Amino acid sequence: MKDQARNKNENSSAPEQLQTLKSDHAEEQLTIEKFRKEGFTSLTTIQRKALPVIARKVNCLLVAPTGSGKTEAAVMPVFTMLAHQREVPAKTIRAIYITPLRALNNDVLRRVVRYAQSEGLRVEIRHGDTTVLARKKIVKDPPDVLITTPESLAVVLTSEKMLAALKGLQWVIVDEVHELVANERGAHLSLSLERLQAASSSQHVARIGLSATVGNLKQTAQFVSGTGRRHAVLVDTTSRGYDIDVRFVKGSLNNVAHFVIEYVKKEKVEGSILLFTNTRDEAEYLGTILKNQGDIKVDVHHGSLSKEMREETEHTLRSGEAGIVVCTSSLELGLDIGSVDLVIHYGSPRQVSKLMQRIGRSRHRQRSFAKGLVVTNNADDEIEALAIIRRMKKGSIEEQKMHEGALDVMAHHLVGLAMQTRDPVKVDYAYDLMTRAYPFRNVSLFDVESCLDILASHNVIKYDRDNRTYVRRIKAYKYYFENLSMIPHVLKFEVIDSISKRRIGTLDQQFVGDYGEKGNVFVLKGSQWRVLSVDEGRLVVNVEPLRGAAINIPYWVGEMIPVDYKTAEEVGEIRNQAANDAIKLSTPIMDETKKALKVIPDSKNIVVESYGARNMLVIHSVFGSKVNNTLASLLSTILSSQLGYIVESRSDAYRIMLTSSARIVQGKLEAVLSDVYDLEPVIIAALTGTHNINWKVWMVAKRFGMISREAVYDKKVARMIYDRYSKTPVSAESIRELVHDKYDIARTQKVLDDIKQKKIKIHWLEVTEFSDLAKTIIEHSGKMAGAMPLSVEKGVIELIKERLEKTKHRLVCIRCGKWERVMETKYVPEEISCPYCRSRLITATFWSDDEMSRVIRTRLAGGKLTAEQNHKFERAWKVASLVNNFGKKAIIVLSGHGVGADTAARILRNYIDEEQVYKSIYEAERQYVITRGFWAD
Repeated sequence: MKDQARNKNENSSAPEQLQTLKSDHAEEQLTIEKFRKEGFTSLTTIQRKALPVIARKVNCLLVAPTGSGKTEAAVMPVFTMLAHQREVPAKTIRAIYITPLRALNNDVLRRVVRYAQSEGLRVEIRHGDTTVLARKKIVKDPPDVLITTPESLAVVLTSEKMLAALKGLQWVIVDEVHELVANERGAHLSLSLERLQAASSSQHVARIGLSATVGNLKQTAQFVSGTGRRHAVLVDTTSRGYDIDVRFVKGSLNNVAHFVIEYVKKEKVEGSILLFTNTRDEAEYLGTILKNQGDIKVDVHHGSLSKEMREETEHTLRSGEAGIVVCTSSLELGLDIGSVDLVIHYGSPRQVSKLMQRIGRSRHRQRSFAKGLVVTNNADDEIEALAIIRRMKKGSIEEQKMHEGALDVMAHHLVGLAMQTRDPVKVDYAYDLMTRAYPFRNVSLFDVESCLDILASHNVIKYDRDNRTYVRRIKAYKYYFENLSMIPHVLKFEVIDSISKRRIGTLDQQFVGDYGEKGNVFVLKGSQWRVLSVDEGRLVVNVEPLRGAAINIPYWVGEMIPVDYKTAEEVGEIRNQAANDAIKLSTPIMDETKKALKVIPDSKNIVVESYGARNMLVIHSVFGSKVNNTLASLLSTILSSQLGYIVESRSDAYRIMLTSSARIVQGKLEAVLSDVYDLEPVIIAALTGTHNINWKVWMVAKRFGMISREAVYDKKVARMIYDRYSKTPVSAESIRELVHDKYDIARTQKVLDDIKQKKIKIHWLEVTEFSDLAKTIIEHSGKMAGAMPLSVEKGVIELIKERLEKTKHRLVCIRCGKWERVMETKYVPEEISCPYCRSRLITATFWSDDEMSRVIRTRLAGGKLTAEQNHKFERAWKVASLVNNFGKKAIIVLSGHGVGADTAARILRNYIDEEQVYKSIYEAERQYVITRGFWAD
């Protein structure tokens, strides 16, 4: 037990020995005894801070790194006090432990259950997969402690018997608060907490929030405790040590995969390794390449894989089996996956909190320094990763922006209040309860009444405006239970392997609609699958495994994690230091930038590259994702109205690209940036009619009960709803959510003010070629950019190139017919000619096509050809003409699967550079697979 206890407390900066620890407060002394009984020899920093606060039933937020014992800091005092209560009401739930994690079988919860049971307390778990029998048992014989999720808690609050069992509630513990604060699940939970307080006969149900990483402590504590209530913020400032290496790898994802294998071998990492990526397609792609590299076991884990397949991988990790698991945020926290020796992150983690959570998974059980490696293959990511590590060392974490006054969430709880009573609900009572939740403190009585109007108009409730009361209707049940989750409901298609009949995973409706044609090939679980059929009625995609073919790419639908303003600001600092040789980067990009632009773009210097011949601007604006998104919308909207031509925009964390049919001159741009605006109405005007607002309206309308949960998205109907309900909570909520998720009005306003006051300078350059620093956003706005991240795209190009070089061709001279040769593309000379007649009219066909030479010889000898043979000769002549004009380039293009003479001619005519050619071949191959079924021959 001594070793175990020492491990539990190793992270404490100044552990206080339990043998000597005494307290005058009875509850504290009992808890100290509980810690001692559980094998602890000392208290960690957070346990020592929390003990007196929790013993006095003060609402509190506990913030401490993973492995610091914060779970014990909360549950030990609570369970000890519950176990020693003199008068215990019969059949009552006295404590609720809420976790946002869907997997309720993790190590943390197993410990919670064990601590409660050791004090003689009964514990039950209630979540979406709990059986009907188990639910009935909880209702009939309520436990002392209930463990549940935010969604299941909302169900509990509608049961009369459960509400009766909650009258004795005294404690609520909310785990992983940082997972909830910044999304609508958190807003939803905040109202459930107020309904719990109302259900309890106790004047004060004490609330404890637990979190590993929080940027805005005060607001998060208010989120947990509610409007105007006393609370304490307890932080363990002795952060865990992180040993993080950043390595730059020149080349594509293939090179990255090779580097990872070599690094693992060189460092002699023997245990399990997590390799995190930011997107599912990168995870699938890297998984596929690593599997083909040889002797290291490789698994893939992400949210679109089936539960069975994810659990298989989790079991492998728990068993300690060595190997690499390529994963996304699905393995970020919560799951018990044993001891991980190393965490590798491909690309920038984009956020400090992401880096801490992901790298923090390594050496978790040993409580020693977390060991991590960030591998990047582009300059932006290298600098960004360094900036994030710097912020982490300073203890600077992103603020979690709370959803304030989410009207669709409020509507759901208004119906919930009507479902928990047979009596009419008073509007004033409902309003008072809603505003006690901190995210809803500023909603108005008009907001509540407007929501009730919409619910009444769709027969969810019956609203008596004269008496200011409302009651539920029959439809309320369907509405309430279908909208428990605040995560958007997108229809999923199951992917079934037609050979083994196993469920592989899921694809969302948008993917299947765009790419689910018969014959298409995609990657899932690191393997390739060909679509055999799509059953839209049963929402099933039947597939067959495909081996040995060219790697195709999964077109996952998803967005990159936003980079905040402070990280962008740090990136600007590092850029300047690199340009002035204060620090060394792996690429000379900042030296080249200094030469090309004369000034380094940072948070105080905007640099504009104007390419007049293309009517194209790249604005280097180092302000982060949301500010640049806001600025891009502003510039696009205002300049379009002024110029009379559409100005299209695209942005990332460090740049904005503007393109138009009209010339955007320096004076115009600077005038827009220096003008005075009420920003929000401009952004709202820019959203009208866009795909983003249509999709958001569709989701919000579902959560207001206007559209069935299973309805298939229809953009025309969504647009109609937006117009019809333009002055109601439906459109107001849709706009609020979009602005919250994608824009930063306040920070952008500050940037614009600084531009006016010359604190931020604008530097304008007319260029005939964009700098390397600008090319990132230009490359990413090409034809394939919407389909895949640039890192994956470069990897695809490399794989296509490799495959096309190995393609075999039968080359025949169409002028004399005497010379023919079977040859791989890579061995074809740049200029091909017949060794007999010196002609450059060489045609190419499949290596196994030995009929072509007979057709050519028959034609040259004046013999008669059939219609089919004549057609074949004409095609051969077209190919020979291409080879005559373009040499080996023509053979490379014709190596593409399904690329004929006409398609090859189009690709070759539009030749820009080698990379663009391979992109065009890939696109032509995709079109061939998609349309093949409609061809006559």
